[in-house]
Amino acid sequence: MKLQIGDVLFEPLSENIGEIINIFDHPDGKIVNIRWKVQDHLSHDTELFHKKVVRSIKKGDYEYTPKMDPS
Repeated sequence: MKLQIGDVLFEPLSENIGEIINIFDHPDGKIVNIRWKVQDHLSHDTELFHKKVVRSIKKGDYEYTPKMDPS
């Protein structure tokens, strides 16, 4: 699965909506920055390993929506 900047994640358990804001290489693997928007609270950023995010999507912990290209 190829994650890209602008893709959206939804976490049904907490009803948080996250947007991938950056992906960069690290010696231990790719790191994905996600900005979570929590209802009635300030947004917060997390850094997770790419493989953990993909595993969570496949397990159903996150619902994944790819970025929609305007073209």
